[in-house]
Amino acid sequence: MRKLRKPFAVKDFNNKIMNKNIRVIIGVAVAIIGGSMVSATAAVDKDAIKAAFLKAPGAEMPYIANTLVAKAKKIDKAETAMEVLRVAVAKKPAVCVSVVSFICALVPDAAAQIAAEAVKLTPQYTKDIARAAAKAAPAKIDKIAIAILKATNVKKHQMVYNSVVAAVPSLFMTVNQAVLAGGSSDSKGVITTVDSPIAALGADGSVADSSVTFPSTAPTPVTASPGIDPARYNAP
Repeated sequence: MRKLRKPFAVKDFNNKIMNKNIRVIIGVAVAIIGGSMVSATAAVDKDAIKAAFLKAPGAEMPYIANTLVAKAKKIDKAETAMEVLRVAVAKKPAVCVSVVSFICALVPDAAAQIAAEAVKLTPQYTKDIARAAAKAAPAKIDKIAIAILKATNVKKHQMVYNSVVAAVPSLFMTVNQAVLAGGSSDSKGVITTVDSPIAALGADGSVADSSVTFPSTAPTPVTASPGIDPARYNAP
């Protein structure tokens, strides 16, 4: 006798669709880490990173860090950079500043998070980390400043601000705007911002010469009549 096929049930179909959707939602949820989207397929070989630093002398560790991050896939670079930082610092804390400089330049979008993590791991190098990160990723200098401020004690806030400004003096207004917008982690903290020309700033980012100020009047426009450049190939 021929066996009859079980009739298709709408309920079974709905259950399959629901289970599939649940798996998709879980996959997306796992991919959201620390408020940023990370690929669900991102693969950082932590064992390989540890092996790379296992017998490496301190002088070679920044180069190794640079190589590991540079070779990582674009989608994995931020995670790789963070893991490289942690492994390198765990082995030799003194290389932290050099490693931060290398990897922030390679992954500027994650520079703020990398700098903040570096400060947490090696607070004794806060000043140098702030300078290194700001110089390596100047386009993210405002985010770097705020991230480090939030990761440090209120007593270090002025030092962090001065270090970041000293790293890229031309962007002090960008840093000021970020700090004045409420970037510090402690409402009791007071940061004295700079409002002077670059020529007035000292090596630590503070005002070294208060006599140097912005002009009170606009500069006189320079006008000139059209001329001829004798060095041009088609000059008459």
